[in-house]
Parts: sequence; C-alpha cells; structure tokens
Amino acid sequence: MVPQAKQEPWEMCTPGPSGTCDHGTVYGTRHVADVIKELQPYNREEPDSTHRLEEPGNSLSKITHWPPKRSPGGGHLHVDPGRPRAEGPAEIPLAVLAHRTVHTSERRPPQAGPGPGPGPGGAMESKGLDSSQTDLKLVAHPRAKSKVWKYFGFDTNAEGCILQWKKIYCRICMAQIAYSGNTSNLSYHLEKNHPDEFCEFVKSNTEQMREAFATAFSKLKPEASQPSPQDPLAAKAAHGHESKKQQELTAAVLGLICEGLYPASIVDEPTFKVLLKTADPRYELPSRKFFCSKAIPERYGAVREAVLKELSEASWCGISTDLWRSDNQNRSYVTLAAHFLGAGSPSNCLAVGSRCLKTFEVPEENAAETITRVLYEAFIEWGISNKVFGATTDCAKDIVKACSLLDISVQMPCLGHTFNAGIQQAFRLPKLGGLLTRCRRLVEYFQQSTVAMYMLYEKQKQQNVAHCMLVSNRVAWWGSTLAMLQRLKDQQFVIAAVLVEDSNNHHLMLEATEWATIEGLVDLLQPFKQVADMLSASKYPTISMVKPLLHMLLNTTLNIKETDSKEISMAKEVIAKEISKTYQETPEIDMFLNVATFLDPRYKRLPFLSAFERQQVENRVVEEAKGLLDKIKDGSYRPPEDKLYAPPPPPPPDEPPVKKLALGSPPAPSSVINNMLAEIFCQTGGVEDQEEWHAQVVEELSNFKSQKVLGLNEDPLKWWSDRLALFPMLPKVLQKYWCVAATRVFPERLFGSSANVVSAKRNRLAPAHVDEQVFLYENSRGGGDAEPEDEDEGEWGLDHEQVFPLGDAVHGGFFGIRDGGFV
Repeated sequence: MVPQAKQEPWEMCTPGPSGTCDHGTVYGTRHVADVIKELQPYNREEPDSTHRLEEPGNSLSKITHWPPKRSPGGGHLHVDPGRPRAEGPAEIPLAVLAHRTVHTSERRPPQAGPGPGPGPGGAMESKGLDSSQTDLKLVAHPRAKSKVWKYFGFDTNAEGCILQWKKIYCRICMAQIAYSGNTSNLSYHLEKNHPDEFCEFVKSNTEQMREAFATAFSKLKPEASQPSPQDPLAAKAAHGHESKKQQELTAAVLGLICEGLYPASIVDEPTFKVLLKTADPRYELPSRKFFCSKAIPERYGAVREAVLKELSEASWCGISTDLWRSDNQNRSYVTLAAHFLGAGSPSNCLAVGSRCLKTFEVPEENAAETITRVLYEAFIEWGISNKVFGATTDCAKDIVKACSLLDISVQMPCLGHTFNAGIQQAFRLPKLGGLLTRCRRLVEYFQQSTVAMYMLYEKQKQQNVAHCMLVSNRVAWWGSTLAMLQRLKDQQFVIAAVLVEDSNNHHLMLEATEWATIEGLVDLLQPFKQVADMLSASKYPTISMVKPLLHMLLNTTLNIKETDSKEISMAKEVIAKEISKTYQETPEIDMFLNVATFLDPRYKRLPFLSAFERQQVENRVVEEAKGLLDKIKDGSYRPPEDKLYAPPPPPPPDEPPVKKLALGSPPAPSSVINNMLAEIFCQTGGVEDQEEWHAQVVEELSNFKSQKVLGLNEDPLKWWSDRLALFPMLPKVLQKYWCVAATRVFPERLFGSSANVVSAKRNRLAPAHVDEQVFLYENSRGGGDAEPEDEDEGEWGLDHEQVFPLGDAVHGGFFGIRDGGFV
C-alpha cells in the first residue's frame, strides 16, 4: 500500500451545501481552504494557527479579475472572458489583500447571491447587480447616527420590516455588504468605489465630530480643573449671591472702584465683564445700581466710623484745605483734610495721622462765606470743633478769611507755596525773564523739528552723552523750570554742536554769559529741591523742621557771594525777602515754629536762636503746659482716654487721698472736707497747687533738656513714645503743636487725585458722590501713601495735565506739580 501524505486540516474538508465546508467559508465559489492551500508556499505558519495573513505576491495574483463573479448557475469561479489575462505577477489588487486576516476556525453562514469580496476586517461584498436587487426597498438603521447611512440601507419587505440584519446594500451601486454592527465596512466601500461620495461623507462627518468634541470638552474642562459637587443645589449655593466666593469677588470689584479711582460704570463695560467671566464663569457681577446705591454707601459708612474713632482719640488736630476745579463739570470744590498725632502701631507709639474729611462744591459768588459755613458744619459733624488748633493754607484770600471767621489760632503758610511765590518773583526779573524766554524757544525748536531732534541724537552718540530729550516748562511752577534749566545745562555742548551746523537757527544759540546764568540758577534752586524731597518723603511731623531749614536756606543758599552775577544776586535777594516776610515778620508764626522745633529732640538746642530767644521759647512751653492743666481742672478740656494716656484707676472709697497726685489730675476737695487740717496741708486749688504744678512742669522741662540730643536721622516720635512715663505733660503740648502740617504736599497730592474722580466718564457725578469717592480713595489707601509715578512722565510728573485753582488761589506743593491725570 502506498503511504498517503499527511493532510492539512483544510484538505480534509467535506463540501457542504452552497459551497461551504466544515473548516472554511466560501471565498467566491471556492472555500477558504482552497485559497489558503494556494498561499501555503508563501505562508509557513503552523497549521494549528487560528489565523493566517495573506502576503502580497502570492498565487492569488493569477486571478485576473477581482472580485470574482459567480456564474449564473452558481458554484464555479467565473473569469471574465472580455478581460485579457494579465501577464506578470500581480493584477489582483494585492493592497486589498495585504494584512487581511483569514479566520480558519470560524464558520460563516451560507452566502446567497454574488460572492462577497474582501473588505476591512474580512468583510465580504458583492458588486453583482441583478434585476431583483433593483427593486429593493432600503431603509437606514433605526438608531443610525453616522452620516454614512445616507448611502446604505437594509432590505425590507412589503410591511417595511428589515429582512436581514447582517446584510446591507449600497444605494449607489446596490452592492451587498456584510454588516456586523459597525460602519467600518461602509466607509471602506465608499472610499474604494465612490470617491466623490466619500469626500462628501468625510466633510460632513468632520463637522459632526468637531461639534461633538467641542461639547464634550466644554463638559469635561470644568470637571478637570474644579470638581463640582455632586449635589446641584450645593453647586448653586457655592456661587450664589450669599456665598463666600461671590462676596469676595464683589468686595474686590468694590475696592477697584473706591481705591483705584474707577467709575462705577466700569461694571457695565463689556470687556470688564469678559475679564470676570474668564476668571470665574460662575460669578454673577452685580449691577451698577447695586454699587452706587448700596455697596459704596456701606463702605463709606464703615470707613467713616473708623475715621471718627481716630479723631475721637486725638487731643488736637490741624486742618488743610484747598480749592480745585473740575473743567469737565465746570465746578469748583474744596477738600478738607485733618492731621493729628495719635497712637499708632506697633506698641501704641506716637504716629502722624492724616485723613480726608469732606469734599464740597463752592460757588463762585460768596465763596468765603460758603467755605466758612461748610467748614463749621464739618467740624461739628466730625467732633473736632474744640480740637482744631491750626490750619495750613496757601494764603488764598477766601481760605484765609474762612479761617479767621472760625477763630483758628494758627494759620500756617504752606512752605511749598512760599517757595514757589519767592522763586516766581525772581523769574520775573527783567534779565532772568528774557533768558527763560530764550530757553523756552530753544527747547521748542528741538521738540518741533524732526531734523533737529535727529541731529541731537547723533551728537549725543558722538560725544558719548546720555540720550535724553529736552524738557519744557509748560506750567508756571518752579519745579518744571528747574528741570528745563538742568537739562539744558547737561546738554550744553551737544546743543551748541547742533546749532553750529544749522545755519538757519544760529540766532537760537545762547551766549556764554547766558550759560553762566543758567548754571547759577541751577545751583541756586538745587537746595530748594533737596528740601522739597526731604519734606515730601518724611514720615515724621515736618513742622519741627521748618525753622532749621529756613535758617539754612537764608544763611547759606540765599547768602549773596562776591562771585555771584548781578542776576543771581537779585534773585537771591527777592527769594529771601519773600521767605522772611512770610515766616519771620509774623511773631505768632515765628514763636509757633520755635516751640515746635524745641520739642523735637533732634533740634532742641536751637543753635540759630539767641539765649534770650531760647528762654522765651521755654517759657512758652511752660505756659502751654500750665494752660492745659488749668483747662483740665475747670473741665473745659478733657484729654481723650486713648491708649497713650489711660487714666489712673480711682482709689477705693475708704482710702485717704494722697497728697501728691499724678500730674494733670487735680486733687478732689470733697475727700478732705472733714479733715480739720485740710486747709493748711491740702489747699486744693490754692496758690501752692499752682506753684507745685509749675515746679513739676519746669522740672520735666529741665529733664527734657538734659537728655542726649537725638541723631538727625532717628525717629523723634519713637523717642517720645519710649519716654511717656518719664514726661507725662510735655507729650500733650507736643500733640498740640505737631498736629499742624508744614506743607500741603499730602493735600496737594490728594486734591490732584480728587480731580481724577471727576473725569470725562464721570462728569455727571453729583457733589455728594464726589465726596464719597474722594473720601474712600484717600482714607482706604491710608492717606499718606505716595502716589506711583509713571517713568515716562518726567522727573516730577511734568507731563500730567495741570489743575488750576480758583481766582487768586495759587496752588502747589514744593514743585507745584499736580497729578491731575485726565481731569
């Protein structure tokens, strides 16, 4: 017997019905076993493998037509006789066969109709079209979502019921395609056989996918960044009107309006709403009405209570007032500020306090009477009618008249205004006035000519000079004039080099004597600038520094020298005369400044005064202390029970009174009425009491003089705070004198900021709302904080628009520069 070769599993197949077998599925009219047998030389996988991969270049390339068709009788492979047999290795679309998995262990149901061809994942399709298929009634999948079902459908019967769920037909070519629950076969069929329809499908499907991804991303993004609570009510409550987050964001917006000088209408700005929505999409921004009618008034009330508390704890206070005008509203306002010396932090040390109290409108007619009436009402409202000791003014007649009618004891001239008045008089001298006019023309030429500006820049590079533009004094304040002259002096040789090459503008060249005068003016004004900078940046009371600074300026800076030119000598004389007239020719002002300086442990020796004048100052201090004791005795003055001066606890009822009471606490006669020797040994209110208090004040004063002189750079307030127990009476006199401000630098900045409140966007603000805005802005920021300056606006902010006062009221700090902003 001839031994038989080992049979492969597919060779043992028994044909089944309709061209099927036990191990394979019909592949055209040939079962899978026949196909794999032909592929065997090219596929050497083990026979027990559950799947085999078709490789390109196999024996199937002998087939000349793909997909193969059945003959009308079925069951035999049909080769199209009209297509010539190809010569070569591969006419079959092998890319379709490549990497397609042929499962040998699965049984497939019998295939009716034309033999299916390969599709993705082993799908079979047939492109044969007979007369029966043209009458098919196709319907899409009942739960279809993909756009691909536009081109495919299931066959239905007369009642519309789907006949076969595993068979679908193409609506374009009526090809039958196997369906296994997804649309991959359908997309593949369109891609290979209907390119135009496939492009349309891809385009529509892309739009659908984009919308789906956008929806999914919008839902997933909040969950990833900020998990929401499971309870919807809890999520709503977390960002509701009463939630903590909502209140914090609303408070931040309120702070922006009050402390940033923004109008309340900012909440209606679309860009601002977008900003808040981006920061927190769940935040509900309140309306402008909410801020104007509720939030701002409530903040005003809270800040007002805090200011009232501070003023109630102050023994004395000084005021400063200023007139300013809003060109947008065409209205004039007066802003009132109070200055005091009270308890600060840490450790309840003495500290300077400044608070804005009120801003009110002033009519052009009867301005003095209106100012007097409103100031009096403000004193009553804030509880300082008996505490106002002095006022710092700019010598405007309306303000001066109002202070006189209110019987304010000390009317201190503003040091900055005095500087400006004297220097401006010097600038009006004939020779100096002509020189300043020529300087302005020279600066304007370089600012208006592009060619001159370019040449200036080139000369600066050639001479290795810092590149900077010339500065013009567009405002009538000495600070801007000093800036212009300083820049001309620094760029003298560069300017001369440019004008030498410009034959058309030789007339702008300055003479050597004029350059010398410019240099002399700069040297003259620099000490005033240094004084201005020192006082503006000082955190201590500035009133005690006025007399030493004036002595220094009058005896050094303004002292005429032999080397001075005639113009510089005349300028010094004019400025010295204005300063002396303002401060030294008024005895009350002169004595007030001497006492304030004496109470400063840095300057208590008063080296600029004679021995007789120093004795007068000491006598004045003793009188002030005794006067305060007398007021305490008769009840007309009660020092506030603040942290600095807590009253001693009352003695027990059965304890006899001590003979020597604390200073400032007169003995009570009722406690010694029954003592027969009371009239001899405890003469309450008698001459001996007066003499004893006087002796104690003198002793305290002598102790103060014997203390070591404090360094010029040390803190005088801390020195006094550390010695309150040693000096029980002198700090009360100190509070009375140091509450008066030497300059209006803080009010000047305040009033410039006040003008910002009434901007072009807020020109319909009522005076009451202007008062609220200015009050909240200054008091919320602490009052004395320095204004931030822009780097591109000159050394003193010279490019800011200026705010000019009413009538003859001349305003200005040391430089007279306002930060009027967009008033």
